Amino acid sequence: MAIKRCKASFAVMVNGAPRVIPAGQLVDESDPVVKGREANFEDVETYVTDKAARRAPLVERATAEPGERRSLAKPARRVTKKGGDES
Repeated sequence: MAIKRCKASFAVMVNGAPRVIPAGQLVDESDPVVKGREANFEDVETYVTDKAARRAPLVERATAEPGERRSLAKPARRVTKKGGDES
């Protein structure tokens, strides 16, 4: 049996009992909550593969590309209620 991942949260009555399925919850495809609501679920393998492809780099590059300018401006100073500068 395949495992499915819920794409968006929803609530439903299953066998007379309310069930809330939060986004990201994993359920077996034989679970009655999946039947008739297949559009709300995706295969876990698909999710993992797509997420890896969309993942942005975690570290910002510190160097500018050739021809690219970097900002050298200092951050603006904040003024407190008493009128003094706050560093």
